[in-house]
Amino acid sequence: MQIFANKLNGQFLPNVLPDEKVEIDFVRAAIAYGNDATTLIENCLANRRRLDIWMRYDHTVPVAPALLRKLLASASSNIFCTLISDVLHSKVIWWKRYGVYVGSANLTDRAWMTNIEFGVFLPESELESAGSLGEIEDFFAQLESCEAAIGLTEEIVAEQEAIQALRSKQIHSLDTEALKLRSVKTWGGPVEVSNKGKAIDKRRINFVKEWTEGLTFLREIAQQAPDFRPRWLHEDVPPAWQADQFLHAYYYNEVQDGARHPYEDFYVKHRADPAGAVVRTLQWWSRLPDPPSHEDEHCHVRAPIIQRFLAKDRLAHITLEDFIEVCAANHSTMDHVRRMRLSVLGLEDTPGATEHQRARAFASWLWEKRNKKGESVVDLLKYVLDGGPAKELPNRIFDVTSLEERKLAHFGTNQVAELAGWARPELCPPRNGRTSKGLRALGYDVRIY
Repeated sequence: MQIFANKLNGQFLPNVLPDEKVEIDFVRAAIAYGNDATTLIENCLANRRRLDIWMRYDHTVPVAPALLRKLLASASSNIFCTLISDVLHSKVIWWKRYGVYVGSANLTDRAWMTNIEFGVFLPESELESAGSLGEIEDFFAQLESCEAAIGLTEEIVAEQEAIQALRSKQIHSLDTEALKLRSVKTWGGPVEVSNKGKAIDKRRINFVKEWTEGLTFLREIAQQAPDFRPRWLHEDVPPAWQADQFLHAYYYNEVQDGARHPYEDFYVKHRADPAGAVVRTLQWWSRLPDPPSHEDEHCHVRAPIIQRFLAKDRLAHITLEDFIEVCAANHSTMDHVRRMRLSVLGLEDTPGATEHQRARAFASWLWEKRNKKGESVVDLLKYVLDGGPAKELPNRIFDVTSLEERKLAHFGTNQVAELAGWARPELCPPRNGRTSKGLRALGYDVRIY
């Protein structure tokens, strides 16, 4: 955790902005007031990061019209603004994969540089350890479905400009006249206080919807993939694995730009004809003389390890040594482990810990953990893979990664969904955050969570 209090402690909020070397999936922010079109906005534009920002709407012009115009003009650059009537007062910014700022600072020049403000930046690894990342996701999920959400339009900007001009005259009946100009009726907030159960339900609906849509597209690709199999990929590799590794190669070699993830730029380019984009990219895939990102190793070595140890008859008797191999073979697991603090893994005295040491430490640590229901990671895997009909798989994944009583820290959606696809390719292809981003880059209208 890092504290930002501007001149009081010499830590200014602009210092929290991630540079181009930091990998960010997307940015979401809810900041009530603002006039600053630089800092956060320019950081996202410069690094080609999608920003969804919620700001306040009322008849006092809480967001400067100049900033609203900047936001409106930046929609083509994947900057999207939604307004919430009257009651929004939050100041929170979430950089996915990096961390969250929560504090007192609005999006204004003074708040970011000269005011006495107080805020904290929490790295995402700390939020995951505390089991709090889901709370951030719930918060933004509720903003997305808020009944008072207003899409930013030219008409809204013009209205706010007119109110600002009226306010500059400082007339006696200012509020009365300003209220006449607002086009959206006042809102007193939710009719009832949202409870955690409702937030979880919303997140479940969003997850299952995204999963189902993505699965349809992935199955279409899996049907075509064997016809475009590169010569270095064995014929017996399941089509579901081929589809996943096709997306893996495409995303990491054609879409990702260093630490940047400009999948929204590709989406704009391909959304008119995603099927055509898939065929063209499959042709590129088929001509590759060598695997560009270890796709052969994933299909020929790593995936069979996971499939073998998580087979229904083997899973019932899996040992810790087996589970260590599973973790070491799973891409999402190792990607997560690389970002975990060594102290959590018990390796604080091993600063140069190898991949194998990290995998062993993580698997051993997770093996001993129990959720609030007393379930182990093996119990959760049994439930996800064999605990019901195939059509309910996304709900089971959601249960073990999102429900407070069932989840385990550092065993999240990407890991579980990817393991499911490697272990049971007949049910679904492997899924992780990169899968959805790859589909999005090909023009499919899927949501990134």
